[in-house]
Amino acid sequence: MRNLRRLAAYAAPWKKRFFIAAVFMAVVAALNGATVWLLKPTVDRVFLNKDMQTLKLLLLLIPGVFLLKLVSTYTQNYFMRYVAQRSIQTIREELFRHLHRLSVNYSWKSKSGDIISRITNDLGRLESGLQDLPLYLIRDGLTVVALVGVMIWINWRFALAALVAVPMIVTVLVVLGRKLRASSRRAQSLTGEIAHRFQESLHGMLVVKAFNYEEFAIQKFLKDNDSLFQQMMRYQRANALGGPLMEFLGSLVITGLVYVGGSRIISGAMTPGAFSTFLASFFAAYQPVKNIANMNANYQMSMAAAERIFAVLDEKPAIVEKPDALQLDHRAVGVSFENVFYRYPGKDRWALEGLSFEIAPGETVAIAGSSGSGKTTLIQMLLRLFDPLDGRVLVDGKDVRDYSLYSLRQAIGLVNQETILFNGTVLENILVGNPHASRAEAERALELADAKIFVSELPYGLDTALGERGQGLSGGQRQRLALARALVKNPPILVLDEATAHLDSESERSVQAALERVLPGRSAIVVAHRLSTLQSASRIIVLRHGQVAETGSHAELLARGGVYATLYRLQQLEPEEEAPAEGAAAAAA
Repeated sequence: MRNLRRLAAYAAPWKKRFFIAAVFMAVVAALNGATVWLLKPTVDRVFLNKDMQTLKLLLLLIPGVFLLKLVSTYTQNYFMRYVAQRSIQTIREELFRHLHRLSVNYSWKSKSGDIISRITNDLGRLESGLQDLPLYLIRDGLTVVALVGVMIWINWRFALAALVAVPMIVTVLVVLGRKLRASSRRAQSLTGEIAHRFQESLHGMLVVKAFNYEEFAIQKFLKDNDSLFQQMMRYQRANALGGPLMEFLGSLVITGLVYVGGSRIISGAMTPGAFSTFLASFFAAYQPVKNIANMNANYQMSMAAAERIFAVLDEKPAIVEKPDALQLDHRAVGVSFENVFYRYPGKDRWALEGLSFEIAPGETVAIAGSSGSGKTTLIQMLLRLFDPLDGRVLVDGKDVRDYSLYSLRQAIGLVNQETILFNGTVLENILVGNPHASRAEAERALELADAKIFVSELPYGLDTALGERGQGLSGGQRQRLALARALVKNPPILVLDEATAHLDSESERSVQAALERVLPGRSAIVVAHRLSTLQSASRIIVLRHGQVAETGSHAELLARGGVYATLYRLQQLEPEEEAPAEGAAAAAA
């Protein structure tokens, strides 16, 4: 009932159209009863008494009834589908908005394939339910009522005897409904797992092929696919049993009706027309009753889908801004970490453990450390993708939790190690950083990022469509577009997380020169695997196990012979090639 009330709330704005649809459903139901009712005068007056006037009247009534039924059926279907489509449109929009408002920890703990399955498969099943269930419930329910009314009008004792099957039908629906709901819920969950397998293999196809992992990936998929088959067959068995079982119960009632009715006709207590109409009403009620029985299967699947969709909508963001949140000014600001502790959910080891350091306004500070030392975690903490379990992150002397999320993130330009480009033009991707920027500002950002030349050589320049994930561009080109996207914001804080990881030596020098032009006046955090790129920073902070291990300039740290010097010596032994990107945020834990 809770799910039904929530669904009704989505349909409420279009209740007038629903009311119109319900009125025409009632008209269709009444016409279904009238169609059967016409059988009695047809048999008694026309076929038996040979009444020509009744025949002529019926020649007008029958087409008229069916024409009115045609118009009413179209109207009910149109308005019901309008209400369903509008409701699904609202739910789909709310899902998309809600997923963007949730904190990143939700995407970490959820499989993207399962989320996509809920947005596509589950919404499709819910859409079908919203369109068909009211038709079955109102139109077919009223049709059954109308036909029962005809049977009672003919002979109420006879009608009561015919309705003996109703308790049996209700029992069947209740028992099968429980099986249908459980099987449907499990099948929809497995559908999400199947979608995840497809998505995982498509995104990781290079690794799959390079490591000859095809057969292992296929075997995993076959196992999930077989589980889905088994669950769907449980659902189909329960669904397939409902109709035939109801037919058998109905046949027992029909057998009794034929015997009693035939006896009454032979004795003269009932006319052939009355019995024909009664029997026709009983048969005509079969299809609506069958629809209502099928509605049970559709209803159970729709409710299982609704449960999975509402489970997403009921997720609460871990990061919520204060009602009176401050706005962060776009000017030079400092950054401080004060005794910050954080560990990822489900992890035992601290990602950041008592981390403390300061960056003065306009200062460029480099962050160094091995994989898993907490470099990426502190950047995500600065962006307030999650909050410290203890301690504070300060920007311009105030806790980041005091600022609005929009103003905080608008003040930070991020170029991270995993370059994400969207399916759109070059210009659209750059304007992600600042949708209000002009074309000239976008071109200036491209120039600063050393990307203007290669963009001008694309077929349509700034208006060239990049396709999904920037296919067709090299890693270095994608990275420079990401840098331009950050620079077009003109942010007071610039964060470069492995910003030159995918550039060759020549492009790296070009980008470094560009950065030297744009960094003055900004507070900058530069994270890089290649320690040689950090030498120009005013200070280098070395992290180890989420703590500050040492601080100093490049020369000072080398002379100290500590963690930094060890990392530097190890890198001197590595061949000259692109450094590997740092692991995902979860690995940094």
